[in-house]
Amino acid sequence: MRFLLLRALGQWSYDAVHAILCALPSLARRLGVRHVPAAPTAAAWASRVPPDYLVRLLSRLARRIPREGPPNLAGEGTGLSLHRWEQWRDPCRGSGKHRTFLKLHALVVTRAQFPYFVAAQATDDRTNDVTQLPNLLARLPICRTLGNVVLDRGYVSRENARAIADRGGRPEIALRKNTTHVKAQGVGAWSAMVFDQFRHRREFRCRY
Repeated sequence: MRFLLLRALGQWSYDAVHAILCALPSLARRLGVRHVPAAPTAAAWASRVPPDYLVRLLSRLARRIPREGPPNLAGEGTGLSLHRWEQWRDPCRGSGKHRTFLKLHALVVTRAQFPYFVAAQATDDRTNDVTQLPNLLARLPICRTLGNVVLDRGYVSRENARAIADRGGRPEIALRKNTTHVKAQGVGAWSAMVFDQFRHRREFRCRY
């Protein structure tokens, strides 16, 4: 994991990370790497890292969020290819194939110097983004209040706006184009967010 984290942070190849750690033994010791793995070994084991371990790692990282103030977060769901195809059959249109993939839903601290993950959840390709925000927020320390939480249209819902507000955050969720009325239905955070986007569009875009 230390090898892989260094590769992700530096956006280097496996060979480059191996060469750096071998050339700088002091860096390897500081990172806690006792025996530098060969590049093919690290590449082979990358897909075998247990997901539960990554979840625990992210939870520990979330507890170390700097205490200078409520963190501003951004969320997104993105597809990760599995290089696999599934067969499907439609009685009206015949059969066909489609590519399968995993979806990674994540919350990231929006620090320009060092943005990092604080929560993540992997699901199948049929899971809608809008259902995953409560699960991501539940992985954050309950004692932490939030700042701005920026999300795209895939996460827009009154329930998500309420969930962010309940943690002390300010929901900044892009509205769908057909949203023309507040329709708060008892969710004050939703009506405030919609009003803000309609009446203070420039300020919203700056935060977004």
